[in-house]
Amino acid sequence: MINPNNLRKHVLKMVYEKHSGHIGGSFSLAEVVAYLYSNFDLTSNDKNAPKLILSKGHAVPIIYAVLYELGCITDEDLSLFREINSPLQGHPDKNRLNFLHATTGSLGQGLSIAIGHAIGLRLIKSSNPCFCIVGDGEMQEGQIWEALMLAPKFKLNNLIVFIDYNGSQNDGFVKNILDLEPIIDKISAFNWNVISVSGHNLDEIETAVKNGFGNNQEKPTCILMKTKKGKGVSFLQDPAWHAKVPNKEEYHDALEELK
Repeated sequence: MINPNNLRKHVLKMVYEKHSGHIGGSFSLAEVVAYLYSNFDLTSNDKNAPKLILSKGHAVPIIYAVLYELGCITDEDLSLFREINSPLQGHPDKNRLNFLHATTGSLGQGLSIAIGHAIGLRLIKSSNPCFCIVGDGEMQEGQIWEALMLAPKFKLNNLIVFIDYNGSQNDGFVKNILDLEPIIDKISAFNWNVISVSGHNLDEIETAVKNGFGNNQEKPTCILMKTKKGKGVSFLQDPAWHAKVPNKEEYHDALEELK
């Protein structure tokens, strides 16, 4: 199993060295990304392969980190993070990096893309799933709710959506900006199979995925992951760290906490 804290260290280094990027929302995804890439062939572009759509595209540093751990990209690639014409853009660009399954970054669009992939996998009779990771702040987008209504129509039990429920977004706390509660009741009412887990517990994530994929209910599955923004480093767990870059002292303090 890929070590989630190793992924966090790579993210921290990328953002610190380039003075730009999103640490908090990348850190909250470390466990689920480690689990998915350890158990599914998500680096393949074969049409039959499983797919992962990162709808909250600003968290792409965690994807670059896992691709680095898997040997798909190099130290030189990481050094080009967020540079013009780099394959490692600030948001996923599948035209520049062929290990990605979608170009995202405009929030709210990824779930619609994932539905298309899930339908495509079914049409070619692939037994593999399509995963989508959505941010809780992003859940305030209308297109997300249109997609939530659409997926059950096609009985897409090969679609698993993870909501990164860390409670924070760019401008503050989600509950103060546009509260999503009661989110489980809302999504369940759209005829989804909804499972709530700790997003930092690998065992809970694994059990939820196994219970969700191919479920006999012929429903798509939504896994609500209760997470912490900046998980792993005590002083990063605040909305202010949505896109803040650590100074030298903060960088070394964060590395110490991630040991």
